[in-house]
Amino acid sequence: MMNVCLKNAQNSLCIQSVNLKESKVFVRDGIDIPALDRDETAVQSFRSIIRVEEISLADPEGGEDIWDYRFIYSAGVRLIFSSEKEESAKDEYKPIVEIVSVFEAKYLSKSQLKKDEIKAFSADNAGYHVWPYWREYVQSCCARIGLSPAFEVPVYIVVPRKDENPEADKKSVKTFVSKGKK
Repeated sequence: MMNVCLKNAQNSLCIQSVNLKESKVFVRDGIDIPALDRDETAVQSFRSIIRVEEISLADPEGGEDIWDYRFIYSAGVRLIFSSEKEESAKDEYKPIVEIVSVFEAKYLSKSQLKKDEIKAFSADNAGYHVWPYWREYVQSCCARIGLSPAFEVPVYIVVPRKDENPEADKKSVKTFVSKGKK
């Protein structure tokens, strides 16, 4: 059923723009980025849809209504000391470097989508459209703070959908996932 919902959403939605809505770049006090020994560090990252906004745009001349969909997508990457992995799970933890952003991917549709179609599109497509903007943002921020080599942001890979992995529903939106040394 998800494939039918995804196909319907893909056929209905036409991307209009991807815009940065929020951003945060943080470097821990007392850290000399150019002198940092990266062998003692680990990279953690996350990505997720925060919410989807749906707006009906009525045609004042009585024609067809148009639907405006805005997928709010957040992504983040951070560098921690390998020895601080347990501590890094705490809310008050300050990583070595952290880059977090929220993007809005805007789409138009001639028809209103069903909830299952929005869910399917959220899982498989919105992030795909945002990803090039996220990659460029990370590379730019790394250059500005002097982090070299920059964080490696891999190509976009679709992760298992929540309906295929019930445990995923229990995870927080801003859970960082460890990716090992970089």
